Amino acid sequence: MSEPTPRQVLYALVAAGFVIVVVVLTIGAAVAGLVPTWWSIALAVATLGVAIWIGLNWRRTGASLLLAIGLFVVWLVGTLALAD
Repeated sequence: MSEPTPRQVLYALVAAGFVIVVVVLTIGAAVAGLVPTWWSIALAVATLGVAIWIGLNWRRTGASLLLAIGLFVVWLVGTLALAD
């Protein structure tokens, strides 16, 4: 396997940043009581799955970024729709 390019490393870090943001937002919404418990649990499972996939496939930058940004969009839309 060849050395990763600087762009691959940067994009992997950006994808990881999005996942970390979703973790913080999910915890914040759960602690504040904005969303039902089942939504927080479902998002935690989805976030864990995305984080594992990105961790194993971080050189696939397009898919990693798409998953990370998609997870953020799912959090945003779901939280807005389910907020009390």
